[in-house]
Amino acid sequence: MATTTQYDPRPNLDLRLRQAGASKTVYALVTPEIEAVKAELLGNSAGNGPDPVRAAYLDQFRHAWTGKQNALHKRFFDTWLGWAKPMAPLNTADFPFSYPTAGASEPLFHLIADYGNRARLDGFSPRLAIFRGEYEGYRAYAEACGIPVTEYDRHDWRDIADTIDPQHLLCLSQPSAIDGMLWPEANAFLRRLSGRANPAQVVFDLTYVGATAEPPPETILADAPCVSAVVISLSKPFGTYYDRIGGVFCRSENLGLFGNQWFKNLTSLQLGIRLMERFDVFAMARRYTEVQQSAAEHAGQALGLALVPADVFILAQASAGADMDSDMASYLTRAPGAIGARPRLCLTPGMAERIGMALLDRFHEASNPASHPR
Repeated sequence: MATTTQYDPRPNLDLRLRQAGASKTVYALVTPEIEAVKAELLGNSAGNGPDPVRAAYLDQFRHAWTGKQNALHKRFFDTWLGWAKPMAPLNTADFPFSYPTAGASEPLFHLIADYGNRARLDGFSPRLAIFRGEYEGYRAYAEACGIPVTEYDRHDWRDIADTIDPQHLLCLSQPSAIDGMLWPEANAFLRRLSGRANPAQVVFDLTYVGATAEPPPETILADAPCVSAVVISLSKPFGTYYDRIGGVFCRSENLGLFGNQWFKNLTSLQLGIRLMERFDVFAMARRYTEVQQSAAEHAGQALGLALVPADVFILAQASAGADMDSDMASYLTRAPGAIGARPRLCLTPGMAERIGMALLDRFHEASNPASHPR
């Protein structure tokens, strides 16, 4: 019997997205401001030797036996705490253990893997809980560790807070990866979950802190009693995805990350500190609000979607109830069928074009043939 090959619309949809200056995957936006800070940090080596800035940069890697590098991550975390305070104040007395990491992916994997190992040692069945449409990495890391995953509809957050198994681990992002918005009920959910005698523990993912233009009506309850660890990253706020600048605050010691106090990237930490000292937690999103709006309008017209800018400045979502391209809307909806679910897309390609970074990328590719893929 002959089989019929079904048409897969995704390559065509991805092409349409790119032509509209958008993408389904979230990409970090590199900006001139960030590259200027990198230039200031690294200095140059023109002439007979490095300039004073480059000399100081190189010197930080030398003489490791003196221990002079040991405290840099502490300065990084102190800087982050002050920088993020208008958005997500954190009581460090409740989180005495902090570890520098390569972005958010490293601590997320460690925390999920450690949870699975603890479950096996203590004799209970591990399970990761997430809301439908959350960051894909949570599921991927859990499945890599042999941990089952249960998805919940976020609309049912009250029942979930009341009934979730206390031995399960919940991963939650705020601002939310589901739609690029600040989830209005996040604090209420955390308070309700914390109110239980033995609540499930939460890994709280704050990787989008620094990517919104305005403070929330209520600051993020990052140190709710049910939160066991807080993960941070500067990838999305500053377009430093490949610089891998991140960390984690933990209530208890994490032996898997303990060595990161020494095995750390000094360049990334220095860059993170300078960026946070130069730009406040709302600065980058405010600078590019009009660019986000322009890119969203263009992408919406090109794709047949009624797009509005999301809280996260490199994202947009479709307006509720608007007529739209059904195939594209379905493709971009991260929690199809969930109450209030809307299509969400990334505006980075179009925003980069508007601020000139895409043109600069093409210039570098043309002037460096070795950079072209073979």
